[in-house]
Amino acid sequence: MSILEVRNLNKHFGEYAAVKDVDFTLERGEALAIIGASGSGKTTLLRCLNFLETPDTGEIIVNGKTIFDAASDQRHSDASIRKNRLHFGLVFQSFNLFPQYTALRNVTLALELLARDREGFRANKAAILAKIERDAKQILDSVGLSDRLGHYPPQLSGGQQQRVAIARALALSPDILCFDEPTSALDPELTGEVLKVIKSLAARQTTMIIVTHEMQFAREVADTVLFMDEGYIVEQGPPEEVFGAPKEERTKQFLERYSQGTIE
Repeated sequence: MSILEVRNLNKHFGEYAAVKDVDFTLERGEALAIIGASGSGKTTLLRCLNFLETPDTGEIIVNGKTIFDAASDQRHSDASIRKNRLHFGLVFQSFNLFPQYTALRNVTLALELLARDREGFRANKAAILAKIERDAKQILDSVGLSDRLGHYPPQLSGGQQQRVAIARALALSPDILCFDEPTSALDPELTGEVLKVIKSLAARQTTMIIVTHEMQFAREVADTVLFMDEGYIVEQGPPEEVFGAPKEERTKQFLERYSQGTIE
């Protein structure tokens, strides 16, 4: 069974169709890279999966369970959206950290808020919070930030802030970890440290969806590459096929423009 199935997903903003008839599946432990020019629908698709945008049509199925069906008469409450969103851990382009909190607090905050809603929290508060802090420290250590726990975002480099954001997403134990252009806000010197973390996650068979402009990185880390253009999935397949022998003319043109440095 696929961990994720997306069926006939469409999203409009007024008369503009940002995502058109998107269908794909994702297997557990697979890294899926989504490539395409700016405005091709990549980020909108990711935002639909994370319920930051509401699709106009389509279904989203996780672990065999339909968590969104635009055709359903059932209302999607804020509570159900928050619950379904936990299937996905999203790492934003621009980190989205709380500047008033330390690196450690940025990771523990969501875990504490979730824990407060669970039965028995008040009776076991101290033990639960202690475990949350231990787990957060371990995750921050795994992304190379054990010596930055008490630092605030303004005291961290862009690469370090993005690694805090990755740790925050990992802490929630999502089924699927999603990256929206995770290196676009970084200079080349800091890009490598973030890509190294993502590669290590891929090596551990973390299920991931990665929207990226880094073609060589996509080629190295992805099990499947999905090329989007004008809201459509134009081509998808193993990286050696999409990059080495693309079947669609639009894919060929995109890769040629990228190699010439003329892609946006």
